[in-house]
Amino acid sequence: MWDLFFPNTCYLCGKPVGDGPVICRDCMDNLPRTEQGAQRENLTEELFYDMPKFQRGAVFMFFEHGDKYHKLIHEMKYGTFANPHIGYLLGREAGYEFLQTEFFDEIDVLLPVPLHPRRLRERGFNQAEWICKGLSEATYLPVESSILIRQRYNAKQALMSKTERLQNVEGIFAVNHPEELCGKHVLLVDDIITTGATLRACMKVLQPIRGCKVSVFGLGKVR
Repeated sequence: MWDLFFPNTCYLCGKPVGDGPVICRDCMDNLPRTEQGAQRENLTEELFYDMPKFQRGAVFMFFEHGDKYHKLIHEMKYGTFANPHIGYLLGREAGYEFLQTEFFDEIDVLLPVPLHPRRLRERGFNQAEWICKGLSEATYLPVESSILIRQRYNAKQALMSKTERLQNVEGIFAVNHPEELCGKHVLLVDDIITTGATLRACMKVLQPIRGCKVSVFGLGKVR
């Protein structure tokens, strides 16, 4: 009876989806995909080419500020009914698509970019971890959420310049039990990649780990 008056609808088109996913199949098929999983030297990789041990990088879809895809990611994190399941569904879709390429061939473990415990309490979930869960559903790669930690609470970066973003994330990450990543190829996972400042800060603390190689994945990027 509840579904009759308040049906579960697709976040993108508003079409009823019953008890199924929050994004309908038609909208999922029409996401503005980047095709970067099959592209080397793409726009994402250009952000990190100078980082030691960096291997590959890709984002799943493009968006414009204020368009429905940007609003979808915003709804995932900040909406009235913030829905981490959006991250899971998009991560799973990206995982299945990128499996058709060589992107995951040498990856050993998925590492979500961590939230500070204070922000985790405020939001109730880490969206990067939910994206990892979706990727893992498609790829069977393990998710490790406790090794990479955020040790300092920092300001939100949405309105910062590139220089300000780099300064804002300086020294905020650390690694627990680095020996568990020795010789591993890790995939750092975040929701949106803009300047790459956050992921670069993560890479810096992973660099001293013997034999550790790093690739990056983002759910979205401004076109």
